[in-house]
This record gives sequence, structure tokens and C-alpha cells, in this order.
Amino acid sequence: MKLELVDIVDKNDRVLKTIERKLITKSDISRSSCVIILNNKNEILLQLRSVKSERYPSFWDCSAGGIVGQGEDYATCADRELSEETGIKTELKFLGKHYIELDDGRRHFTAFFVGQYNGKTKIDPNEVTKVKFFSIETIRKMIVEKEKIHPECLFMLEKYFL
Repeated sequence: MKLELVDIVDKNDRVLKTIERKLITKSDISRSSCVIILNNKNEILLQLRSVKSERYPSFWDCSAGGIVGQGEDYATCADRELSEETGIKTELKFLGKHYIELDDGRRHFTAFFVGQYNGKTKIDPNEVTKVKFFSIETIRKMIVEKEKIHPECLFMLEKYFL
């Protein structure tokens, strides 16, 4: 099994050290990227996280996303995660970067990206149960009805799309 190394950063997003991902503590700040894919109907592609996910299993999440690897930039991470999780390759536009504290105590600088795609997907069944396009109205209803939505995804949806 390959070691997964990540950079730990300070409150200004400057690298302090590199550690194994599994050794990240709640006092550490890591980096992540999140991607939303829109189709030509302006629907949003969400993924249902695998039941095997360590955190937030069976939660709806952004189209793709994950922890930025050692020496990787946010955009490269976004492209990699999108390809790995959904099989999608498309141009991504940077929306913004925010400091996020999750309800489980983890802290990230998260960069948010958006892209356009209308083709087929090829999910990684180890990470994703399924993907589905939703209208903005349906997502609003899901939020009102307290559907399980990953907190970073919810932040992104509310900040940039709803």
C-alpha cells in the first residue's frame, strides 16, 4: 500500500510540514479541493459516497473532491479527483478558496471548482455508490428535508449555486 502524504499548512495556507494522511490530527490544517459539474440543463452532479467511506458514508457530496497531496496544487487535485471518482475529464474554473472547519473537527483550506459535462460517467465503486444530476430546486428540497449532505458540499452549494 502506497503512503499517502499531505502537506499541513498554517492559517495563511503556507506549508509547515508533510505527514501521512492517516496521521492528520484535529490541530492540523490540510488542503482539499471540491468540484461541482453542471450539465447543459444547469443541473448539478452529486455523488453518493460509498457506505465504506471512513467519513460521511452514504452522504451526498460534490461531484468529486478530496485531500490535496504533497506538493500538489488545488487545481491538479480537483482534476485528479474528478477523473478518479467519476471518470470525467473537463476544464474546471476556480470559484474560490475558503477555510472550513468540519463538524468532526477537521480543518481545511478548500478550493472550489466548477466544470461543464454532459457525457457518461465511470464511478469508482470503492469511493462512490452512484452519481446523479439534480435540479437546483430538488437540491433546495433535499436541504430543507435534511438529506445527508457532506458539509463542504453544502457550503459550496449555498455559497455558489443556491
